[in-house]
Amino acid sequence: MLAIALKMLIGNRASFIGVIFGIFLATLLISQQSAIFLGLVSRSYRMITDMPGPNIWVINPLTESDEKAKDIPIGYLNVVKSIPGIEWAEPIGLAQLPLLTSSGVFHIGKINGLDDASLLGAPVEVIQGDIQDLHRDGAVIIDVDSARDTLAKVLPDGTKIPLQIGDSFEINNQRAVIVGISKITQGFYPQPIIFTTLTQFKKFTSNFSGDVEFIAAKAKKEDVEKVLKRINQYETLYGLTTNQLDWRIAKSFLKTGILINFGLSVILGIIIGFSISGQIFYTMTLQNMKYFALIKSLGGNQRLISNMIVFQVAIVGVIGYLLGTAATILWGFAVEGTTLAFWFPWYLFLFTAFIALIICIFTAGLSIRRIFNADPKMLMGE
Repeated sequence: MLAIALKMLIGNRASFIGVIFGIFLATLLISQQSAIFLGLVSRSYRMITDMPGPNIWVINPLTESDEKAKDIPIGYLNVVKSIPGIEWAEPIGLAQLPLLTSSGVFHIGKINGLDDASLLGAPVEVIQGDIQDLHRDGAVIIDVDSARDTLAKVLPDGTKIPLQIGDSFEINNQRAVIVGISKITQGFYPQPIIFTTLTQFKKFTSNFSGDVEFIAAKAKKEDVEKVLKRINQYETLYGLTTNQLDWRIAKSFLKTGILINFGLSVILGIIIGFSISGQIFYTMTLQNMKYFALIKSLGGNQRLISNMIVFQVAIVGVIGYLLGTAATILWGFAVEGTTLAFWFPWYLFLFTAFIALIICIFTAGLSIRRIFNADPKMLMGE
């Protein structure tokens, strides 16, 4: 009977392809929009993920993210260092400052002030230059996307010439010299990311109070919870693990309403799957009603017919799901290395498969109900 069900399915090629297309389109829209959403969320805490060393972060209780950070008195750095279980702790300063290139390009950049001695927080992947050159006067490291695009020199004809090591520009009316170009995770906001020492950070930030936005620390795994309890005894300090800070920043990011926007796209994909696949498969079932009626009249029970319908839906569902997922993955490879966000973790496969399964169950349910309610005698007489 499964062979007959297959012949009934592919006998009407237009309907067969239409059902597959409906599931393909729903899968593509759901998986692609979800992958873009997850990619954008992961970019919101890129500063944390790009710094693999620390497992404890100390912030002001009012800090929600690196975009909305309240400073910590620098004196608390020694307090954190003195806590039993802490192996090391280093300060990180953050500031949003105006940038001006020699060709007249103006932008607002995020300046990261790193401890002069350890340079903790410096980019892991430096394409050109040497991190140690940050100790030079006015030295900075910029991200490669800013060097090639955002801060690139613009010729009168519009041609962009990437910034190179040795080029200079202004940060808050102070001269900065590029000593390195790095590759980092793109942030959500398309702005230059610049690294320098805290000493130079003070010069760039004319109103620098000496306080910092983050204290990154390392403790032994077995001591992490104990250390956090000691840190959180201070009213002006709030200690978190790396995962906790990631989630805190992500929650702050989600307050922008981006979840609603992408959620509506996913809902639209589900509606498309239900409407296109359900309607076309239901119509195809009506076209094959006389065959199902014949099977019923020859003694075919409801279980047999249900299995045939489920088999048909499973085929179009699997094909549509695989095609939609493959298209999303190919699109992900196409945008890799660009400024576009994309992240397709393993659980997104399961989420998309679950939605596709719901669409298939709905589609099969409509057709099975219609066949069960039909009178074989009336159908055979048509």
